[in-house]
Formats: sequence, structure tokens, C-alpha cells
Amino acid sequence: MATLAEVKAAIEAQASGTQTLRDEVKKLQGDSVDKESFAKLEALVTDLDEKRQKLETEYLAELKEAKELAEEASLKAGRRGAGTDDGPNEDQIAHKTAFIDYMRGRGVPALEADVKEAEKKALGSATGSGSGVGVPTMIAEEIQTKTNDDSVMAGLVKVVQVGTSDYKELVDKGGMGFGWVGAGDARAATGKPDVYEAEPAMGTVYAYPEAQEEQLDDVFFNIENWLADSARVAFANARDVAIIDGDGTKKPLGMLGTAPVADPDGSRTDMVYQFLASGVADDIGTADKLIELVYLLKAQYRMNANWLLNSFSTRKVRTMKDGNDRFLWTDSLVVGQPASLLGYPVATAEAMPDIAANSTPIAFGDFEKAYTLVERHDLRITPDEITKPGYKKWHIRQRLGGTPTNDDAAKFLKCAA
Repeated sequence: MATLAEVKAAIEAQASGTQTLRDEVKKLQGDSVDKESFAKLEALVTDLDEKRQKLETEYLAELKEAKELAEEASLKAGRRGAGTDDGPNEDQIAHKTAFIDYMRGRGVPALEADVKEAEKKALGSATGSGSGVGVPTMIAEEIQTKTNDDSVMAGLVKVVQVGTSDYKELVDKGGMGFGWVGAGDARAATGKPDVYEAEPAMGTVYAYPEAQEEQLDDVFFNIENWLADSARVAFANARDVAIIDGDGTKKPLGMLGTAPVADPDGSRTDMVYQFLASGVADDIGTADKLIELVYLLKAQYRMNANWLLNSFSTRKVRTMKDGNDRFLWTDSLVVGQPASLLGYPVATAEAMPDIAANSTPIAFGDFEKAYTLVERHDLRITPDEITKPGYKKWHIRQRLGGTPTNDDAAKFLKCAA
């Protein structure tokens, strides 16, 4: 019997070949193709399916053996839903297979029963209690990864995955006080740390993609990729908007959900950021204001600080010069690395406000300390075959929360005189 790594490599190679075949079939759409060509294509598909089934059978056998050995060695119970280092376990693969069948099926109660039973085996006690069915771990992790890759803000703030919505975070902005004494001197009490509790506002973010019934019948229609691509764009946009501007009502409380104030550190209400007035009622002012914003932030937060602004503001900022006629903006010479402004990296998020009177279009700070995004680990999905004849729609959703945490760790530039 082949080793687990060899079988996995073979399956991955087979998947690559299948994708190539799909690409070729797409090229044939709309062309005149004779019956002999289609017969050869069908034979190739059949051969690929048979080889894949054989490989998966061998792979599952290896996984089962590896899992049994691991469980016996660790002497720990209740790990049925966990995968091995080599990939997903047999229950997770079975859950994904049942889920794909359920997605393709239309109005077949047995398919829903099968996927719910597979969900219980794969997730165990982690099975969600909501309506619909749980998205398999193998697909949900791909959606989460792609979503966070597409979301600008998810790459800047602290992201915490939780099993329930009951999550709170203790924030310490000031640290403990201290004093100095000589040998044998009495010790007076030092100042208490500036600690408070931040509780994320929670809401449910959802996507509602649809597919034609004919697409679901097409063996070449990749349901897994379609679902991941449909959900990731919607969820990524939702994250950016919520983290920046969420009002805390059935959604996260964003950084601008409570308007920043001019009060300095140590004198503001908790979880409210400070702004610096630009000196111009409807513009961002001069280069000096950006420099002042940098040093308004404490040194411990400047070490990991980023600029945050949208594309409209970027057009304005990248042409600004200092008193020696030098551009403040520096484009990166390395592909994939961000440009810098006054030596600090720039992140572009379209959810940031435009330059306008009383807006706060530019932020600067260590956003990982300034904000926490909370994600429930489970995604749930419910089919809709009624509201649009000829189509099947899918209501996919996730619980999401967020809150400002250390409000000293980020500053905003406000267009104000």
C-alpha cells in the first residue's frame, strides 16, 4: 500500500488534471464538436472518476489507520472531529461529500438528513444549533482564509475566533504604576493600571448567492469554488465596513462608530479615539499635519503603526511635499510590499471616509492593539428553492463581532478648522 504522503500527492495531481479538463471543456462551449470527440471526453471523465475513487479509498484507509494509532497513543477521547497533520480525516471528507450532494440536490429530504448526520460525526459537540446545515470544515476554512486575505482590515486588526458569542477582552492602556525606594524604606501603594473590559457588539453577516438549476446538474460546475468565491467577497467587504464604520446595532461597533474627540490620552471615554484637526474645514491640511499626527501617537504604538485611508485620499496625499520639496510618499520597489508615507506603511481601505468637511479620512496607528474582530468559527447555510423559479439560492451566514479596544493606539485626522 502506498504511503499516506504518496496517496495525497496522487490525489492532488488528479485534481489538477481534472481542473485542466474542465478548462478545456469551457473552451469547447459554443463550438461545433462531433459525437466522437464527446465520446472520448466522456470516457476520459469516467476514467478520471474511477481513478479518483480508487485513490480516495486508499487514502481513507491510510487516514483511518493513522487516526487509530494517534488516538491509542494519546489516550485521549473525544477527538473524532479533529484532522491529522496529513490533512482532513475520514469524517471530514464524508461531511464534505454529503454537503456537495446536498448542494446539488433539489428537494430531496434524504440528502439533508445525510448531511446533518455527517455533520454530527465530523464536528461532534461543536455542531451548531441554528437552522440549516453547517458548512464543512474543509470548505469553511477556505472561505475564512480567502475572506481574511481579501479584507484589508482583517489583516490589520486583531482577529479572534470563538465558539460562542460570549467574549470579552480586558484592555490595559497604561500599565501598573511604579516607585523608587532605598534599602529598608517603606513602600507606598503605586497607581492602578488603566484596565477596562471591552465586549464586542455582535451581529450576523450573510451572503445570498444563487445558481441556475442547470448549473447544479452540470458535472463540471465546481460548487465548492463557487460557494467560496460568492461568500468571500461579500464577507470581506462586510468586515471592512463594519470595522471602520459599524454602529454596533446588529453588527460590530467600528472605530468611527463612536465619533473621535479632540481630548488627549488619559482624559477620553474608553473606546473613543482622538482626532487631530487638519486646520482646514474641508481638506486634510498641510504636510505638517501628517507629521504632527505621527507624533501624536505614543512611541510604543508607532513601532507597528500603519496609515489607513481610501483611494480618493491617497490621490491627494501622494502628491504632498515637505518644506524641502520632498515627497512624503514613497512607492515600494518590492512587488507585494505596501507604499510608505513618512516611513510608515500605507493600507488602502475603501470603507474609509472621503475628504470632506468634518470627516476623518486618515488614520494612523497600531490597529492590532486598537481594535478586535471576533468571528464565530462555524458557518451555516440554508437552501431557498422557492423565491426565484429556475434558481437555487443559498443563505450562508456567520456571527461576527467587533469593538474598539485600546483607543490610545490609533489617531484620526479630521477635516476641521
